[in-house]
Amino acid sequence: MDFDSFLAPPRWKILEIITKKPSSPIEIADELKTSVAYVSQQLKLLEAGNLIEKQKTGSAEKGKPRTLFSPSKKFAHITLLTKNFTGKKMIDIDSHYETILKIWFSDHPESYHIEKLYWKLEDDLKDISAIIMTGKQNMELMIISDSKKIKSKVESYIGEIGNKIDCRVISSQSAESTENSIFLHKHPSFNENHLKGGKTK
Repeated sequence: MDFDSFLAPPRWKILEIITKKPSSPIEIADELKTSVAYVSQQLKLLEAGNLIEKQKTGSAEKGKPRTLFSPSKKFAHITLLTKNFTGKKMIDIDSHYETILKIWFSDHPESYHIEKLYWKLEDDLKDISAIIMTGKQNMELMIISDSKKIKSKVESYIGEIGNKIDCRVISSQSAESTENSIFLHKHPSFNENHLKGGKTK
């Protein structure tokens, strides 16, 4: 499958919409300002490519049961171009590689150190409620944990690299919702709706 053409702007826009929340063809068409027939055609192609799945709900939409579409799996479409190698590949990813790719996409000038910090904390993720990148201009790393060990490990690493990362370790009771936030890690028991100030995006 040629993913460069398969993930052309119309279908990519649909994927962007349904990653935020499962959506019906009518909802997608409304957001894209196009016809339901066109959206349904694109959804069939994405479904044939095993990139999305559908689920019927009990609630009604214009008198009919709703069919909601959402991504069927996590994957990355990677293009690599170096002096001695070129390649394109679609790969399934787990939660760890999803985190690393989010860091790369952040364009943070110190993304290398953020990635290195994440791997240093990998064995202790069970003691971390969430790791969140916040802001766009002045990006900050917020680590929500009540563990003194985590706080000590993070502060030690930040000191080693000369405070190149703006990073805070805060308790779950003190965590606040902020705009333009990206979850790098979220413990299964963590409820982001409990953040002060509302829900973090």
